[in-house]
Amino acid sequence: MPTKSRRLSRQSIVDLAIGIADERGLPAVTLANIAVVAECKAPSLYNHVDGLDDLLDELCLAATADFANALRDSVIAKVGPDALTSYAHAWRRYVLAKPGRYQATLRPMPGRSDEHGAATAGMTIPAGSMLSTLGIPDARLDDAGRALRSGLHGFSHLELTNNIGPDSESSFAVVVEVLTAGLLALAD
Repeated sequence: MPTKSRRLSRQSIVDLAIGIADERGLPAVTLANIAVVAECKAPSLYNHVDGLDDLLDELCLAATADFANALRDSVIAKVGPDALTSYAHAWRRYVLAKPGRYQATLRPMPGRSDEHGAATAGMTIPAGSMLSTLGIPDARLDDAGRALRSGLHGFSHLELTNNIGPDSESSFAVVVEVLTAGLLALAD
């Protein structure tokens, strides 16, 4: 049993969860695993979080905000197909660099839907702005956003689970090309 406990806070526990998620996957985020890394007993974590679901909710919110920032930054000062290409590459880089956090962004949060909605707005606002620069009318933005997300999530998931094959770079270029052509077809 560890002899020295580090100073814990809600944020430090979330940070430990993020590290475990990225290193070993979201299923490895357990209070027992966090206690080992924190060098404490698992019950002491309850002084800061209300259990695993609460912790996973916090992880989801933090990861969604982090992902939203990466996507937002990718389209600053870019328009049209250049913005879409930058956005797509930022999505893929994020998933490959932070796989546990990406998994956490997919977690439903019915008990905290307002907070989750605010966090996901950080992703949908830059996506909507970027899609608007392609000339997609407002009435089609939701559909276009879902198509974009489906394509990027699908490819990223396949790549993350080693189901793409040896030449993922050229395959991803095709995905971006197809998404661009398809989204431009929706333009006014």
